[in-house]
Amino acid sequence: MLGVYADLPWSYAAGAGIALAAAHQLRGARHTVPSPPAVTSGAPSARTAEPPASAAPSTRPTATTGSSTPSTRPAGIIGSSAPSARPAVLTGSSATFARSAVEGPPVGRAPRVTGAAGGRHFALAMAYSVLIFVPASLFVAHRYPQWATAQHEDALSREALAWLGAAEVALTAAGFLVARALLVAGRIRWAVCQVILGCLLLCLAVVHGRDGDGWKRFLSSDRDDYARFPRFLHVADIGPIAGHVAGFLTSGLAVVLYTTGAVVLGTLGVVMGLLHQFGLTDAGADGPGPLRAALVAAVVGGGALVLAVLVSALVSGVGWVALAAVLPVLWLAVAARGAFATVVITDLGLPAEHDPAV
Repeated sequence: MLGVYADLPWSYAAGAGIALAAAHQLRGARHTVPSPPAVTSGAPSARTAEPPASAAPSTRPTATTGSSTPSTRPAGIIGSSAPSARPAVLTGSSATFARSAVEGPPVGRAPRVTGAAGGRHFALAMAYSVLIFVPASLFVAHRYPQWATAQHEDALSREALAWLGAAEVALTAAGFLVARALLVAGRIRWAVCQVILGCLLLCLAVVHGRDGDGWKRFLSSDRDDYARFPRFLHVADIGPIAGHVAGFLTSGLAVVLYTTGAVVLGTLGVVMGLLHQFGLTDAGADGPGPLRAALVAAVVGGGALVLAVLVSALVSGVGWVALAAVLPVLWLAVAARGAFATVVITDLGLPAEHDPAV
């Protein structure tokens, strides 16, 4: 939808985002399980507190006197004149059923969703990719091949389009499964980083591209339009550049992008929003409402765009060697404990890392 080079990281980020939105369902919703009732060894069990009717005093004559004096020993209990103090012991399947009924899920956790590739959340991510994202991406790439390939190709064959669709589906599955594995392992921060990484690569593809002119190519509908893009040499060149951008934003291609973008991004927002709100409800967790969660998602996307602009400026000015200095800074600002990813976890009410119930 945003071109071949941007749609691939979008696919990965979408799969990871759907898994992250279902973090409470995949990780396990938090609730308190009441502890089983304590059983005192010296007290009679509930099953033997009252003798059954069959335990009434026997009127059978005794062996020594032959009289019919009633016996005070309950029938069926040998060697004791009092009810047994030992609780009944269940074995086999009855014991397993009773133990699961008393213990329930581990304390602080709800039952996990089993089956990474067979769960309904994975199926939902695949349905979004196959039914929504891939058709929109292939439609734009087929109709506007020069723009979709950043003016590097004149046309895309059916085989190339098939490979593109397969790659997008595979990346959506990979993003979901990687994020899910991290969630189950309690690495919530790293699961968030999967979404941030996908958004950052998407923005880099749009802003920088293969040759540093990504944003110019993105705002040019075809190869001829890119060749006419005004050069920025003086402040006065801002006017012609703004005119070129306005012409692109009102073109037929832009209208197609607005339409497909509304469908693709809107569907993804609805899916992630519903999963996130259902997870908070099931977990009984305190989290943001849909509007605030959407604002957090917008901040993540905006932050990735700002980072992409800064990285592009550094690479254009210094070269790719600038990444040696950029990567440690990105680690400290985004992925380190207490950094941006941790703030996102707190703001969205996601499960805490390294749950002690694991």
